[in-house]
Amino acid sequence: MKCNKNATIYFANREIDIKKQMISQRLKHHQKIKNLFISLAVGCVLGLLGVFGMDAFPLHISILYWSITCAVGWLIYSPLIALVNAKCETFISKEWLRIAIGALLGSVLMAFAVPVISWAFFANELQFLGRFLNIFPKTCLIGGIITFFALIREIFDTQKQQLIASMQALEASKHAEQEVSNKPYEDFIKQIPLEKRGDLYCLEMSDHYVKVYTSKGHHMLLMRFKDALQALESYSGLQTHRSWWVATSAIEKVTRSNRKLVLMLKNGLTVPVSKTYAEQVKEAGFRH
Repeated sequence: MKCNKNATIYFANREIDIKKQMISQRLKHHQKIKNLFISLAVGCVLGLLGVFGMDAFPLHISILYWSITCAVGWLIYSPLIALVNAKCETFISKEWLRIAIGALLGSVLMAFAVPVISWAFFANELQFLGRFLNIFPKTCLIGGIITFFALIREIFDTQKQQLIASMQALEASKHAEQEVSNKPYEDFIKQIPLEKRGDLYCLEMSDHYVKVYTSKGHHMLLMRFKDALQALESYSGLQTHRSWWVATSAIEKVTRSNRKLVLMLKNGLTVPVSKTYAEQVKEAGFRH
């Protein structure tokens, strides 16, 4: 039975991992398509503006030229940057630097691709070396823009990770402090039998014992009333009498009996309020 259970857990975890991988691959695929459409949109804008002398040509030619150029640029830069980023991760720690190297290589290839696109559109003579020296600085500018945005993104990601780490450390510190502050209460509750553990209502001192009332009944503990109160310092409650302590969540209403305040609890118990603690009870918001 145990082997079958372990096998079930193993295959369930494996299925979850496979689903996660499929979702991750789907997201990457969608991101690639999104980036391609962004490149085409940039090409349309450049075509509408007629930059680099394209205003001398018909608008549809300018838009088509720049759309194809930007699409080819995406096909060159995107895989090259991804490849260099993955291959150089072990010995180049800065992501923006890996992207810069990939962008530089992409700029070299793009400087050779642009003359081919121009030749296809305008039947220009292919002069790779001459055109390369003219185009390469412009493609380097594109690579520089890609690197700049990668650097900005890395800075934001680093700050985000630092903020998350700080918040996690703060949360862990608060959790540790809460555990320390709750430990006396937890140790106190552990002394009550399981069948009597429930919502804490009140304590009553009885000689050398403390009678603990909960939503599941009551139980006598051999301990000093003073020690019980110290154990409940972090719990929301108040002392109403030299022999009584009440959890604020257990109080249903406040009444008077012979001109003295009396607290009615959820379990039907009536708890006296002495003159010594009457003001403290009123300050807590329990008034008749």
